[in-house]
Amino acid sequence: MAKNSDGEVLRVAGLDAKYGRVKVIRDAHVSVKAGEVVGLVGRNGAGKTTFISAIAGLVTTDAGSILVAGSEISGLPANKRVAGGLAIVPSGGRLFKSLTVEENLTIGAAAPVASLLEQVFTLFPELIRLRQRYAGKLSGGERQMVAIGRALMLRPRLLLMDEPSEGLAPIVVLRLAETIKRLRATGVGILLAEQNMKFTDLVCQRWYSIEKGAIQALDREAGLQDARTERVH
Repeated sequence: MAKNSDGEVLRVAGLDAKYGRVKVIRDAHVSVKAGEVVGLVGRNGAGKTTFISAIAGLVTTDAGSILVAGSEISGLPANKRVAGGLAIVPSGGRLFKSLTVEENLTIGAAAPVASLLEQVFTLFPELIRLRQRYAGKLSGGERQMVAIGRALMLRPRLLLMDEPSEGLAPIVVLRLAETIKRLRATGVGILLAEQNMKFTDLVCQRWYSIEKGAIQALDREAGLQDARTERVH
């Protein structure tokens, strides 16, 4: 699903991003290495989704650089960024409800489809029995599995995840944490935007905080404790 490497799969430097005329992200600097899970933590409205969307090419950037696996992508349209090794798991999964699980997984997939599908089913064996079920009939946890699987079918080197634990039952969140740990072992780099601090504690090696569009690195102990004190949850 991803090439193992000790190098960076994401380096963002001096990035500004906006919705319309409103600047939301200011001078952002973030990095992710292959096989690393990095958290971006903050409250609702802090700018997490905007930052993820800016990397994916879904919102306008004014300045700065975005390197994925060493290649500059900031001037590319979203589909070209995917071809360069980036995939996104949007908040809520956002599946095609009128398509089956297997159709959702294979739509837009990289080749070889059969081999990639087998890898996804190995990671999520529950989806084997659901492969012909319509996505609109799935539970929240099942939808999240399909959304992650669909992203992995693109063979990404960088996986962007926006609020993956949102709306999931606690037992499903724990299973999701184990899945992300297994993904890390494949060599894919993951940037995970979350407000659930307990969940990021389980899966992340490093963290950044975001507040009013400003991003800063967090020390594991002092920084995370400060974030918890500020009731980011």
